[in-house]
Order: sequence, then structure tokens, then C-alpha cells
Amino acid sequence: MASSSAADDIGSGRAVDHGGDLDQRRFRRWFWLIVAVAGVWRVLYVAVAKVGEPLVGDQIYYSGQAVVIADGRWFEHPFFGGYAADHVPLTSLLIAPVSWLDSYVVMSQRFAMAVLGTAVVAGVGLLARLLTTRRVALIATVTAALYANLWMNDGLLMAETPAAAGVAAVLVAAYWYRWQPGVRVAVLAGVAVGVAGLARAELLLLGPVLVAPLIFFARRASVPLSSRVGHVAVAGAMAALVIAPWVIRNQVRFEESTIMSTQDGLALLGSNCPEAYYGDGIGFWILSCADRVEVPAGADQSVVSSLYREAAVDYARLELDRLPTVVAARLGRGLSVWRTDAMVNLNVGEGRETWASRIGLWQWWLLAPLALFGAIRWRSWAPRWPLVVCFGLSVALIATLYGIPRFRIAGEVSVVVFAALAIDQLATRFSSSRSQATS
Repeated sequence: MASSSAADDIGSGRAVDHGGDLDQRRFRRWFWLIVAVAGVWRVLYVAVAKVGEPLVGDQIYYSGQAVVIADGRWFEHPFFGGYAADHVPLTSLLIAPVSWLDSYVVMSQRFAMAVLGTAVVAGVGLLARLLTTRRVALIATVTAALYANLWMNDGLLMAETPAAAGVAAVLVAAYWYRWQPGVRVAVLAGVAVGVAGLARAELLLLGPVLVAPLIFFARRASVPLSSRVGHVAVAGAMAALVIAPWVIRNQVRFEESTIMSTQDGLALLGSNCPEAYYGDGIGFWILSCADRVEVPAGADQSVVSSLYREAAVDYARLELDRLPTVVAARLGRGLSVWRTDAMVNLNVGEGRETWASRIGLWQWWLLAPLALFGAIRWRSWAPRWPLVVCFGLSVALIATLYGIPRFRIAGEVSVVVFAALAIDQLATRFSSSRSQATS
């Protein structure tokens, strides 16, 4: 079974060799070499492409919030003071420890994100090793190392890299439970869901739609129903425990009930207004739409978010007949099949270089069909549906909010693993055909 040796392959223990597959020692050597090269590339990318580059978009908030945390003023608004929950906290928390160096704070934060991006590459490789052979795991690790839609986020101070790390952790823990069910693995799965939710709030959905069913239906013949139900409860309790300090703080600090952030209202309003339903901006997000909503002086973030949310819902109700067209436009943009040049240019507004976005676009066009082939021809001891669920979550997010490739981040992990399976199968077929032709 592929999973039985995954931890030993990555670590230092003994492992079972698989016929026709790489031996453990060679696998480990190649795996860590690929991860190291991925880390070097990410550091070089930051050092060369990001020097002197100003912060734009959400990066401004995340960077400023990290500096505020480093100064001991926990989660104050970095520019206006007072309580803030514009975004969930993990990204700022991760880069806060390197936010003490005033002269080099932005570059220090970017290098920290590059290190986390390197960990994502290792996590994808470990996930692939859990599910498949060592050879496929190496292919997945190389693909993750080279895939621009992963590494170009590693030079930005945004939530995508922490989210990718969270998704990989959730999948590893959930699949690990299926192979080795127990309370400790259920605890790890719950913690992973909570941490992923602190990176991007929608990733909390991985708990009920992925972790819970994977635990509940795992090894039904050998694990009693009462144990499986208990383990689901343990995982849920751990996820709730991880996010509880943040949720409780928000409930206490803000006037309106706030669970994860005060950004949902603006996100909905910017994608449910005339400019986002008609014209060149269809399917995208328009900041200026917020100017239409009258906000009372002195209103806190939660009140403003509530007003924005109400305005967005009201507009969407008035334009229900237009919604299918808008959703199609969102999906076209987010899945990079429509107005791709416009999306490359819009990526610049978030800090991604045009050349990097184009590489990511071409790689996506290559990997997406490979991933579909790999998903259809799935060969693993474990079910494929958790990986499909992660991609489905990305599609649902795009359809609900607006179309932008970075919203695919939860699904990109699945795409890499599925594509690695396809590459391995196609390479095996090609090698067999050549052998037959020459024999």
C-alpha cells in the first residue's frame, strides 16, 4: 500500500519497497533535492523580481497588520487604529515574527512567504506519496515546484500561500486517518481545518464536506460506528478550538455579529453591482461599487459590512435573470478560459508580473486537461473525491464571488496531484510503446 511507507520515505525510518518503483533512499534524496531547488527558486524570485516593488492591494493591509502585531498591538487597524478584522489572521500572524526590521520589513515578510511556499511544495509531495507511488510523488513535487500559479503567490503578502499550505495539511491528515484511523489523527485533521480557515475563511467548509465524511466512512468494517462518530466530533471540536479565540474576539469587539472577517460585505457588493453585471467588468469585482452605499459616520467595520452585504443581496435579487450570465463570466475568468489577457493585466494590480501570470496561464492550460485525465484514470488505495471536493470548493467560490485565478488555490493542490498521476501513466504508456516498437 502506497501510504504505508509515506512518512518513512519522507523521514528516516524503514519503508516497504514497491516493485518497479524507486527505492526509498533514492526517493528521499531526490525529494529533498527538489524541495531545496524549489526553495532556492522562490528566494531568487523574491530577491530579483520583488526588490523595490511597492505593495498593492490586500498586501498593504497584511503587511501593515503584521507590523502592528510585531509591535504588540494585536490586530488593530494598521492605518486607522481601532479594532480590525478586514481579513482572517493567519497570513499576518505568519509574517509578524519577521516584521521587526523596519528598514527591510517588506522584503523580510516576502522571504518568509517564500519559505512557506517551499513547505507547500513538500506538502504536495507528501500528499502524493500518501496516495500513490514514489515516482508519482516526485513528479507531483517537481510540478508543484515549477507551477507558477503557486510560486508567484509566494512573493506576495497575501492569503494564497498560507491557504495552499492549509489545504495540503487538511488532505494529508484526512487521508492519513483513512489509512490509520485514531483519535490523534482526527485531532490533527481538525487542527488542520481550523488553521486553513484562519488562512481563508471558506476553507472551514473542508471540515463538514471533506474531513467529516472521510472519517465517518473510513474502514467501516474495522472501526466501530461509535468510534467514527466520536472521531468526527473530536475533529470538529479541534477545528472550533483553533478558531475560537479569533471568533470570540470578533463577537466581543464588533457591534454586529462577526464570525471570521468584516470583508464579506465588500466582497459581495463589489461583485454584485451594475459594473460587475454589465460591460467589460462583468464577472469581476469593482471597488467603486462601495461608493453607492451611504455609511453612517463612525460606524464600525461590522456595521459597514452589514450595509454592504444588504446592498449586494438587494441588487442580486433585482438582477436574478442576469445572474446565470454573470456566473458564467465569473467561471470563465476564474478558470482562465475567457478574457485571459484581461485577467493577466488585472493580476498586475495585485503584484503579479505579467510574465509570471502568462507562464501560469500556459501551465494551467497544460495541467488542467492532464488533471482531468488523471482524475478519470485514478489509481490509488484511497478515494479521489476529496481532491475533487477541493477543486469544487474553488469553483463554488468563483461562482459565488467573482472570477480571478487566485481563487483556484484550494483546487490547485488537487490539479498538481491529478496531473502527476496522468504524466506518470502517459510516460509509462510511451515507454511501453517504444519498447514494443524496438523489440
